[in-house]
Amino acid sequence: MSLYAPSLNYLWKVVSGFGLDPQPLFEQAGVDISLRLDVSARVSAQQLDDIVWHAKQLSHDDAFAFKLAAQLHPSYLGALGYAWMTSATLRKAFERLSRYTSLVYDELRVPLADRDGEFHVAIESDESGLHDPALRERGKMAIAVQLCRMVYGESFNPTRIGFRHPVASNVAAYYEFFRCQLDFDAEATELVMPVAVADEELPGFNPQLVHTFDELIIEYLRQRDRNDIVGRVRGAIFEELPSGEASLEKTASMLNMSSRSLARKLADEGQSFKGLLTEVRRELAEKYIRDRSLTLTEISFLLGFAEISSFSRAYKGWSGSSPSAHRESLLSHTRSG
Repeated sequence: MSLYAPSLNYLWKVVSGFGLDPQPLFEQAGVDISLRLDVSARVSAQQLDDIVWHAKQLSHDDAFAFKLAAQLHPSYLGALGYAWMTSATLRKAFERLSRYTSLVYDELRVPLADRDGEFHVAIESDESGLHDPALRERGKMAIAVQLCRMVYGESFNPTRIGFRHPVASNVAAYYEFFRCQLDFDAEATELVMPVAVADEELPGFNPQLVHTFDELIIEYLRQRDRNDIVGRVRGAIFEELPSGEASLEKTASMLNMSSRSLARKLADEGQSFKGLLTEVRRELAEKYIRDRSLTLTEISFLLGFAEISSFSRAYKGWSGSSPSAHRESLLSHTRSG
């Protein structure tokens, strides 16, 4: 498990802001301080935990995690940070975070769900071996809320926040930062907001820029996972779909290998190009159908289908219902909620 090294530059500046010397903390964790300026470098999750833990102890500040989040800047998250800043809505921003979270932090998972008129953002990661799992939990959630305020505005307040860990001694700092209902000893670490807030268009939305940043993210992940043939093929399919040219031959050409070689490499991983194409299409279809700004014809195009009827047949085969019926059921559920 690893972390995007330039995000440590953020931690370096925050620690300095507490009047502490960050260099010994980085050296103690075995982190070369020059890596915080290297966009191609990664550091381990354990090294991050060591730095945060010791910095918090030296700060003697129970609100350390919240002050850490308050100084977040999109540049510390690379292209993903700027893609977040130019996303159309908070839902779109979190979908992007959920899809590309491995760019910043391998171990992080961000499942999303709509329930009873509310948008739920869960934040999951492996907490084994951490100095203080509760500190990590509140830090991740504080960063998520701060990211929302960066694009929505300071008026953003969640409906409620769930923490799996018990209430902390500094509970006042929690309420001061999150400004909402807090549920401790909850089943999941999650942020909840009204669907209307999640789908409100953000002032910084820029479709051209966000597309550019998405391309940068995909390229970064492709370079990073160049030995991961399944990941590389999925990334290539994602790019090819809107052009309608997602094929074994086209993908093999993009990856600088023959069709036969690519098929053999996928078979060695228990995969096939056809299976991955279907998998990517299905995943994207579920996301696009929830986006009411996209027509079914536009979704068909984005998924590489020549005709909407082809998309409808494929979707019915995947889910048992037509895309129009599934969208209507989602809308009905939202209205009833």
